[in-house]
Amino acid sequence: MGVPQARERIFFISRRKDLNLPKLVLDFNEPPIYFGEIVHRNSTSHKPLRKSITLRRPYVEYGDQSLRFADAKYRNLKTFNAFFSTYIIYDNIVAPTLTAGGACIYYNEARNLNDTEYIRMSSFPSDFDF
Repeated sequence: MGVPQARERIFFISRRKDLNLPKLVLDFNEPPIYFGEIVHRNSTSHKPLRKSITLRRPYVEYGDQSLRFADAKYRNLKTFNAFFSTYIIYDNIVAPTLTAGGACIYYNEARNLNDTEYIRMSSFPSDFDF
């Protein structure tokens, strides 16, 4: 779709038959936009990691998609039922869908994302007035 965020999309399209419009072709062939293309490297404007995340961060293994596996290791558990919406973002992936209750951690710099990155992920113009 040409945006730096991976999410499933559903389109509902209705058309009046009496208009005799040509067949509609939806063709989404945009290349993926990886987080490494929109990251604001060496950020100083991000919020500090919450203590609960800082404690679990050493248990993250490269490739983990969320903090749930690190949480299980931290608590010495075999179940993965917490921190599933705390996403770990890498340069070589398309960022996941942003959620109101989750957090995103940039793996390479062990930090939260900053506003610039959230704006870019959401495909807002950089000068958008929220």
